[in-house]
Amino acid sequence: MGLTLKEIAKELNVSPTTVSKALQNYSDISEITKEKIKNYARKVGYQPNKQAAYLRTRKTKLIGLIIPNIENYFFFKVLKGMLQEANKNEYQLIICNSNESEDLEKKLVDDLINQKVDGIFISLAKDTINFDHLNKVLNSESSLILFDRTSRLVNCSKVVIDDEKMGFIATQNLIDKGCKKIGNLRGTLIPQNSIDRFSGYRNALEKNNFKFDTNLVAISKKSTVKDGYKLTKELFKKELELDGLVCFSDPLAIGAVKFCKENGIGIPSEIRVSGFGNIESASVITPPITSIDQEAFEMGVKTMELFLKEQLDLKQKINVSFKTIILKTKLIERESTA
Repeated sequence: MGLTLKEIAKELNVSPTTVSKALQNYSDISEITKEKIKNYARKVGYQPNKQAAYLRTRKTKLIGLIIPNIENYFFFKVLKGMLQEANKNEYQLIICNSNESEDLEKKLVDDLINQKVDGIFISLAKDTINFDHLNKVLNSESSLILFDRTSRLVNCSKVVIDDEKMGFIATQNLIDKGCKKIGNLRGTLIPQNSIDRFSGYRNALEKNNFKFDTNLVAISKKSTVKDGYKLTKELFKKELELDGLVCFSDPLAIGAVKFCKENGIGIPSEIRVSGFGNIESASVITPPITSIDQEAFEMGVKTMELFLKEQLDLKQKINVSFKTIILKTKLIERESTA
């Protein structure tokens, strides 16, 4: 049988409470004492009794993560950031895929609440329009953090970028390069980031006295390479003399580039293409695609930091105040718009 907290406390000449707090990273224990206790615990192979810990703290050290598309490289980078911070703080992530379904998203939330997770992180599915399940989380003992795809109707902590500003910058960049007919492969009508990026596109047109034309806009339901190819083909069939294209995501931009290359349309000599997300494949395709870097890894890190702050406030019986972190982003210019 392994050592108990009391036995570790006796060996180190501290109280069992100090040992417990040090192993849980309480802020009222000095870093020197924490390190001393943690090093000794590792040395003797101390393993906490998770069931006893839950009965004492009502905490499972589990976090539920719900992402809309597990195959999307952006979410993979977000996950890496979350896992780094979760491992540092001895939390485990339960990773779930909503597959862009509101119904599945709701079921996953119920499952995670039943598992008594300490927190739930969600990037909303594209068709999520009802938020009762999110309010259910807020009324439970779990923290709720939304990231990337969020809703202004849900009052909780969030980690986002300024999608409207970056949609504007992506469009303005094409205008500055001399583009006159700029199309937009936008996302669906519901997620806030899709709404904001499209607003940025329209704002840039308006600022430069360009007439907004609905014929230049195509809505992508899946935001895939296949979708980008198909929608770009449809735009060119209209013979609109497109010379610029702003895409909601990098996969859409890759699909657009693929169509243009197969049909002898020069990039950037005849049309300039801009993506969003700065995924790895956007930088290795020919020509490499200009994209907005969303700081995906940092988004994962900041989501965990917000959660840990809320958990600390709860421990110290401080009223939790919801915060929104807006990450700094930048345009990464490559050959597709050069």
